[in-house]
Amino acid sequence: MSVTRAQKVTLPQPVALRLEIARAGGLSEEVLLGAIREKRIDALQRFGPEQLSWDILSEYADEYPDDLERAIREGYAFKFLTIRGLTSYLRYRFGLHEKADYRLVEEGLDGVRLEQSDIALLKETIPAFWLITETGAQAEEVIVEQRSANHPDLNKMTIRIERLHYHANRFEGGDTK
Repeated sequence: MSVTRAQKVTLPQPVALRLEIARAGGLSEEVLLGAIREKRIDALQRFGPEQLSWDILSEYADEYPDDLERAIREGYAFKFLTIRGLTSYLRYRFGLHEKADYRLVEEGLDGVRLEQSDIALLKETIPAFWLITETGAQAEEVIVEQRSANHPDLNKMTIRIERLHYHANRFEGGDTK
């Protein structure tokens, strides 16, 4: 059974990214949960950039232990996600890198290539103020069937991820009724 975005635990960006860094480093759910429960946060230091502090993960676990465990086991959604956080998430979760795998554009990211299942996960995980749209043409199914074993990239879709802007109308000088 898949957990929808509305049912997922929401995590602050720094906590969620540390989970992704640990996963990218090869830690299983159980090993990660054990390190957090036993307060062996220093053991996680080797998975991320040298200057990255893991104390926030320990502090979050102290305050919200059940939510953190559920997030690790069932998935999570970001409460808020900056463009820098989005690029970090793409790097650690999907192995994508700016310039090599997508372009940073004024409103977001362009040319991101992911499998359908990864796009579904991305939509469930990032906040709704990030709009994901398909930009590339789909390869014909026959071509995909014939060549997917030799060219796994054919099974991917090209998307654009851009931040939606909400403009508040401002009225000067009184009531708007």
